[in-house]
Amino acid sequence: MKDLIKHILKEETEPNDIDKKLLNFLLRRVRIEEKDLGTDWLDNRPLRVTEYRFEGLPGYGFNSFNNKPTMEYKIIEMLYENDITEYVYNMNERNPERIKIIKTIRHFLNNLLTK
Repeated sequence: MKDLIKHILKEETEPNDIDKKLLNFLLRRVRIEEKDLGTDWLDNRPLRVTEYRFEGLPGYGFNSFNNKPTMEYKIIEMLYENDITEYVYNMNERNPERIKIIKTIRHFLNNLLTK
């Protein structure tokens, strides 16, 4: 019984329902750059911004001040406009392909933002 529970938990927590090709595509192209916006007012530390850009795909980046839904939308927009995936917002919410794309993007963002 214990082994069955471990197997079920492992199955549910493993990212086996993500698109490996799409994830590798995003991981290969993302470029991370930290910038100081600078301040010397009252000896405060400089304000830091992290920019995330995609190599070869200008104009689709985002920064650390964006919230996760905005980042997710930018990535979906980039993938659709460059004919990498279909536009997921036109798909049925229960479409397995849509679910796989969304989970892949969320997995990518979680890995990216925890570094």
